[in-house]
Amino acid sequence: MKIDSVELTTCGVTADGATVELGFVDVAGAAVSVRLPFDQAEAVVMTLPSLLARALKRRTGMPEARYVFDLGEWLVEGAKARNCLIVTLKTPDGFEVSFGVPFAACRSLGWTLKREADEAQELAGDRLAADRIGLN
Repeated sequence: MKIDSVELTTCGVTADGATVELGFVDVAGAAVSVRLPFDQAEAVVMTLPSLLARALKRRTGMPEARYVFDLGEWLVEGAKARNCLIVTLKTPDGFEVSFGVPFAACRSLGWTLKREADEAQELAGDRLAADRIGLN
C-alpha cells in the first residue's frame, strides 16, 4: 500500500522508546500513521539526507547541488568509555545529530575548519571590497 502524504501531523515515541510513530494526513484527508521499530527508524534517518540530496539534484538539474541544513547550535562533550568526543549539531528548527569523533579527526577537523573559514572570509572580504569600489 502506498500512502501519499499531504501533511505531517504528529511525531512521537512510545513510552519504552522501542517504537517511533509518524502521523500523516493522506490525499483523501484520512489520518494515517507509520510505526517503526527503533532499528528501522534509525535506518530511515540515515537514508533521508541522501534521498533529499538526490531529489534536489534531480529537481534542479545541478549535480553539484547539496541539501544544506543551517546550523543553529553545536555542542562538544566528552564521551565516557569511548575514545572520542561527541559533537552534536542542531538546526534552528530542532533537527539534531550527534557524531562520535575520534581525537585525531577532531584535531584535523578543527584545523581544516579554521583554514577554510579564514580563506572563505578573505574571499568574502575581497568581494565586499570590490562591490564597494563598484558602488563609488
